[in-house]
Amino acid sequence: MNTNHQRIGVALELLSSGLFPFFEQSLRAAYGERWEDTVRVSCRSQATVQPGCFRWDAQAMLTVMWDTWNSVFRRSLGLIERSVVSELREFRNRWAHQTTMTEDDAYRVLDSVQRLLVACGAESVASQVEEQKFDLLREKLGRRVNEELARARFNRARLVDVGLYAVCAAAIMTMMILMWGDRHPMSSGFVVGFTLFVFVYLIYRRFQASPPAYGVHECGQCRKVIYSENCPYCNPAPRHESKGGRAMASRPQSGDDSRRQHPATVSVG
Repeated sequence: MNTNHQRIGVALELLSSGLFPFFEQSLRAAYGERWEDTVRVSCRSQATVQPGCFRWDAQAMLTVMWDTWNSVFRRSLGLIERSVVSELREFRNRWAHQTTMTEDDAYRVLDSVQRLLVACGAESVASQVEEQKFDLLREKLGRRVNEELARARFNRARLVDVGLYAVCAAAIMTMMILMWGDRHPMSSGFVVGFTLFVFVYLIYRRFQASPPAYGVHECGQCRKVIYSENCPYCNPAPRHESKGGRAMASRPQSGDDSRRQHPATVSVG
């Protein structure tokens, strides 16, 4: 199971391989055989050219397409593809800086890559991107179905518990009334009221409970493996600040650490 960051990386690799033939053909038609020397200034040293095969990475090609759009690529592509180029450049920068990506971000990148490849005539590579989209949707749908099934089982178990609480409360109150109702009406009323209060509270707490997340699982937002119900990556713990404004760790320093940071001064003589 791939993470969102890995899916975007695969999509960018497929974009690089599928876009380059159209990219080279368009620039060669506009600038001739020396097209590479002409546009290398535009790509701002972001191109990674391998000797003998002239392979450019996705960021370099997207940058050149954006900078030379009016003079080269507007002849064969439209405004929608221009917006897709701008969007993919932004997503590629976020991906390169290890920004957290959601499933929606990954699907958006895959869909944009597929659209751009289809517009550039790379249908075979676009079909591979479509398979990546299906895998993402299949995994998302499977997780949603599992969550719905777990929630349904939890709700059924909760209704059974509430029913048992109600039956036990009714049985205890009926027994108290039958045993002490005539001889000790005040004691019977107190026990019945206390029993009703306890079981009403238990039923209320059972209805307020949410389905627990057991064991090691994956966060649905950042897709990282976590060991608790609340994700520490999406909701980090607040950090304490000192009077000077610098963040301090919440763990207290040991005696040895304090002595190392504040060595004692010894006066000689």
